[in-house]
Amino acid sequence: MHTAEGSVSLEAIVETAVSELPLRIRRAQRTIINEGSAHVVVLLEDYAAVRVTRDLFTANKLRRRQQLVDSIPSDLGLTLPRSLGPVVEIEEHAAVATEFVSGAPYPAGEGEPEELQRLLEAVSSIDPCPLQSMLNEPLSFCGGANWYSVQIEEVIPRIDQQFRNLAREAIAALAHLEPEEQVFSHGDLGGYNVMWHRGQATGILDWDLSSMSDRSTDLASLGVWHGWEKLSKIAGADQVTRAGIRRNTFRLQQLGFLIIAHRPESEVSAAIGRANSWIAENLA
Repeated sequence: MHTAEGSVSLEAIVETAVSELPLRIRRAQRTIINEGSAHVVVLLEDYAAVRVTRDLFTANKLRRRQQLVDSIPSDLGLTLPRSLGPVVEIEEHAAVATEFVSGAPYPAGEGEPEELQRLLEAVSSIDPCPLQSMLNEPLSFCGGANWYSVQIEEVIPRIDQQFRNLAREAIAALAHLEPEEQVFSHGDLGGYNVMWHRGQATGILDWDLSSMSDRSTDLASLGVWHGWEKLSKIAGADQVTRAGIRRNTFRLQQLGFLIIAHRPESEVSAAIGRANSWIAENLA
């Protein structure tokens, strides 16, 4: 089995996380999924999944994030990765065994607007009041209250000179976005975070970015994955415009996360390239 970053092996972390689970789960065949820059996920057939943080930056947040998932009402109508055991910590890593969420991501660019709207409304209807202490502040992953200074001081200087003004304009547009009604927001509602079966959303993964925000946050994520042209059938023109402002900074936000999380320079460099390419294709 591959090793997690640092001296402790991924196998040892997973063994610790599943140590109190039934034998059939502990002995299940394991499949490693490199899930983005923050976590590695190890699937134990269709019994469970073990989520392992890559570094201390995300390890410190895992316990609260899992508490949030376990606290979301069960009548949501969607399967969530609820805890099967406690969050364990080993060196700079944390891990937790969770329920297996069946289904598969919807192919990029596809998805019926009616079902996307149902998904969006299901998430935004979650009552945030009992969950307040477990929610992030908006944009916490890339700086939170300091996200703007991170963008200006850390992100912009790394962007190619020819694209810096466009990046600044996109950041300024988000910073000056007028406040709107706040609802529960998943924060990354699309792609591999939503499981589907026969054209219906059946489960949601990765609640790490959940916060109070307006509907355009999750609307933007849905549009990026399922097709921007579908948004006009889901929301009004003003919401679509707001979603576009958020979308224009997604690559810059991701770069900000990698910088403040002190991720390896190879990851930062790759994110810089993606940000430059996105600006060139969409904003230039």
